[in-house]
Amino acid sequence: MLPLTSFLSCTAPIDELECFSTRQKYHAKTYVTGLVAASNKTVDGISTHMLPAKSERALNKFLTEYDWDED
Repeated sequence: MLPLTSFLSCTAPIDELECFSTRQKYHAKTYVTGLVAASNKTVDGISTHMLPAKSERALNKFLTEYDWDED
């Protein structure tokens, strides 16, 4: 599979979320794009196929250590 070099247009609404910092928006867009377009849906697979991805560790930290607000 060729690497993905940009976010999908379906991730544009993430930019409007006020609950995320700029870095968190970046990771959220990376994760959503990876879930839609990557063949390997794991954090490792997404970070491998997404060229804008910072690192597997950063994406994993965003998903597991962020204090999520249910509201």
